[in-house]
Amino acid sequence: MRTARWIAAVLGAGVSIFVAMFIGAGLGLIGSAQGPTDGTTPATIFSDSFAGGRIDGRLYALGNRDIRLEIQFTPDADLTVLAEVRPDVSFTMADMQMDRLDPPLELVGTGNWRTSLKLPMAGRWIASVGFGEEFAKVEFNAD
Repeated sequence: MRTARWIAAVLGAGVSIFVAMFIGAGLGLIGSAQGPTDGTTPATIFSDSFAGGRIDGRLYALGNRDIRLEIQFTPDADLTVLAEVRPDVSFTMADMQMDRLDPPLELVGTGNWRTSLKLPMAGRWIASVGFGEEFAKVEFNAD
């Protein structure tokens, strides 16, 4: 008798949790895996080490195909002059044969760069950030 009550309680709790999650998702209380696209939370964050330093980036999908990319380059201790070198940034559409987009970068501080652009079409895109032959690449969705 005790076992049957215990099993019923566990099943009841499981069903209650499932229903609460279903209702929460329907009301928008449970967020998506990519996070909000309101410009305050990055759609993706990336980091990569290069010869001479490390590059960190935050890509914001602002909606309506508007994108903002913020880049921080941290040079190795003995190569501080590299903080002033402008990184190469390009955007290409995944699985498409189109020209790449090379947006202008704005210097916002030593080693800190920013760019904003409107992509020509929605879909899966690849942002490439780097120096010379070394690039960090990140894929993201633009809606």
